[in-house]
Amino acid sequence: MKHRARLTICIIGLLFAMLGLSVGKASAQRQTQRPAQQNPGAVRVYPEFKSQFGVIRWLKEQMPLRVFISRGLSLDSVIDPQLGAPVANVDNLSAWPGLVAQLIENPQQWNSLGIAEGYVDGHYQAAYEGIASWKVFEKEGFLSYQFTNDPSEADIYVFFTKQFVNKMGMALFANDIRGYTSKTNFPYKAILAGGQANFKPVVIVLRTTEGRGGSMPLGKMKAAATHEFGHALGIEGHSTNASDLMSVYYGRGVISPSDAATLRYLYRLQPDLIP
Repeated sequence: MKHRARLTICIIGLLFAMLGLSVGKASAQRQTQRPAQQNPGAVRVYPEFKSQFGVIRWLKEQMPLRVFISRGLSLDSVIDPQLGAPVANVDNLSAWPGLVAQLIENPQQWNSLGIAEGYVDGHYQAAYEGIASWKVFEKEGFLSYQFTNDPSEADIYVFFTKQFVNKMGMALFANDIRGYTSKTNFPYKAILAGGQANFKPVVIVLRTTEGRGGSMPLGKMKAAATHEFGHALGIEGHSTNASDLMSVYYGRGVISPSDAATLRYLYRLQPDLIP
């Protein structure tokens, strides 16, 4: 897999493994009732953007990022022989980037991936439009990305699944979780000091069906893709304001003024970790 000449990079010691892992969950634990909305007109930088390990964001030297949206490809056919469940189960979230890196290096395995049940052509376009929503920030100069049809050159991958499962293979529909984002991060200061890191792709997986088995409505798919790409860009946690896209409720399905303010603030900070 090509990561184009960005930084020269391979893991240094256990410290990287301990500090370098960060996973952004799509809609992590939704509550049964929506909280009272904060003042929807108030623009704020929400502190939840920061991970427990500190600030995570891409460097300008890593851009433009390359984004590959699959035409419905699912990772579910890659089975863990010991568990009998997909390797890409949600209890194994940290392994997703390594799994995709392995698939990219093995064309036969890549070509064996099936299409997620419930996937329709409109899901691709909805995911594309959702991810493209963040392009409004390119003119401000702190991020840039391009879509690619060549999976060998991508940094961020989008796959689909009929339903998320745990390590026992049990389907998860509770809390309306529509997507997950997984990425491996590395200590920025260690890399500046000469350390090298084996960069892995960022992996987004979007759900194609609703709880009753029908295909995910296109509006919901677009909102989920927009939300997940916010995690991929470095907004790690969820806003506590239900009006924000980056809350667990997806707000109105579009980037809110507070989401925008938070992303701008994030990209003014020196990162502690980089994807």
